[in-house]
Amino acid sequence: MCENNLEYRVMGEGKQVLVLETGIGNSFYSWLPFVDVIKNDFTIVLYHRAGYGKSGTSPAPRTAANIARELNDLMEHLEIDRFLLAAHSFGGLCAQAYARVYPEKLDGVLLIDSTSHDFQRLYELNLPVMYSMISLEQLIEANEEIAGKSRAELEEWYDERNRELSDEEEEFLTNPVLYQTIAGEFTSWSTSSDEIKSGEPFPDIPLIAIARDEALSAKPYIEYGIPEEEAMLHEKVWRELQVELAQLSEIGELVIAEGSDHEVHKEQPKIVVECLQRLKEGHVPRL
Repeated sequence: MCENNLEYRVMGEGKQVLVLETGIGNSFYSWLPFVDVIKNDFTIVLYHRAGYGKSGTSPAPRTAANIARELNDLMEHLEIDRFLLAAHSFGGLCAQAYARVYPEKLDGVLLIDSTSHDFQRLYELNLPVMYSMISLEQLIEANEEIAGKSRAELEEWYDERNRELSDEEEEFLTNPVLYQTIAGEFTSWSTSSDEIKSGEPFPDIPLIAIARDEALSAKPYIEYGIPEEEAMLHEKVWRELQVELAQLSEIGELVIAEGSDHEVHKEQPKIVVECLQRLKEGHVPRL
């Protein structure tokens, strides 16, 4: 634990420091197999945001800006002056906030199928079936409902589904505080977006945005009962947003993760490793 009560773990022995920012609801335990691949080339800082894992909670709203400030407090506690920041999904929104406020701390940023600061464009699409099933409001409500359960009830819920989890992962996922925090992060999405867009511009630092395979990513939606045209339109605009993320920096690049859905670090880890190595070595061309 650090003095601001965030759980963290430092692994690896490389000269380049790499900080990982996880996606919404994800633990850093799920990143350990990936970290094992890169630990000889990087010193990796894994941490849990406030309300995740063994980290304490925070009274501050769960906006990307507040999360960025808390991450910076952790970096100061660890006496880390410069680092690469790799961020997945919602973690990418937090990374965008961090880069705009603390650009002098960053050697580069890797956004892994990141949430866009313009994510509202997705909800402006004509996707009636999709958003009747998985709207932002439903995600908030579902997590608030889970947060009302006891740890014992959540343990039983996971046991019934025969989920094979490590002891750390089970403890992480059966903590009701996690789901209240997730609901808070979803609730703060629009505020996070507005703060990013009205704040400092993204700095011209090395940046790679990895985008998922849009044809592959549409399949689970279709299997869930969402019309193909809705799923494909959603993925088309998600890709457009990834292109725009890559263009945030003059030293930016888009990489398409062919054969991968959202969790690129699990499905196509070699792509993530290659992008990290290129950032580390400074091989990111201008657009």
